[in-house]
Amino acid sequence: MSYINFLKKSLAYIKLGIITKAQYRINLLVGVLALPAIGFGVECAVWLGIFEASGQQSIGGFTATQYITYLLWLLLQLGSANWRFERAMIGEINSGAVNATLVRPTSFFDYHLGQLLGHKLMTVILMLPVMLLIAWKWDLPLHVERLGPAILLGFYYLIMIHTVNFAVCSMAFFFDHVYSLNTTKNMIIWFLVGELLPLDLLPSPLCEWVTALPFSAGVYIPAAYISGRISTEAFLHGFISVTMGLIVFASLGRLIWRRGLRVYNGTGA
Repeated sequence: MSYINFLKKSLAYIKLGIITKAQYRINLLVGVLALPAIGFGVECAVWLGIFEASGQQSIGGFTATQYITYLLWLLLQLGSANWRFERAMIGEINSGAVNATLVRPTSFFDYHLGQLLGHKLMTVILMLPVMLLIAWKWDLPLHVERLGPAILLGFYYLIMIHTVNFAVCSMAFFFDHVYSLNTTKNMIIWFLVGELLPLDLLPSPLCEWVTALPFSAGVYIPAAYISGRISTEAFLHGFISVTMGLIVFASLGRLIWRRGLRVYNGTGA
């Protein structure tokens, strides 16, 4: 019964996230459509420029079309940083607005996770047809049969990265400048997920170390999988690494949150 209640509550949060995002059409168009498209366009221009300047048919053993296919994953925004949600969590703790969550039969973590998943679900629904259209028009080597498992890994990664964000944001109970810490964290993860550049271009053994981390499941593993850069076995390793990361960061976040609440209640903030 408790599991059913948790599921219903989670679905309600996701629905609320979708309604909130769809309520403001300009924000919807900019956040869900314009920004992913602009990011994809910029990355394509950079890599096509690199290929043209190098005069080579392949870089790191992969052609230009394979790189563009890799970049298609960025349209779904499943591995990108979620600055707005993180700043909202920090702001609620700093301002005391977190009280509204503490006095209700819900949790701060579940509420913001539902908001995040609702936003990302809408992004995937709207951008997936665009992704397929680009792949068809440009005749890109997109493995369509791999999209389902890749998207599933993307949402699983979102749950894991939310536990990381939750742990960092919970430090607002103790420190004043958590925004700076959160920015630093996002810049590091931006590199570790493979959004800055495909991780298999890194020198060995750095490549093996970074791809073994759960953060690589945000962009590199699903993007490399749908573009044919990695095997199914390497892709499935992403689920294992994310599960390990989820256990570690969820435990850390729970510890920081509980200690933070004791400080928060003790000071009457």
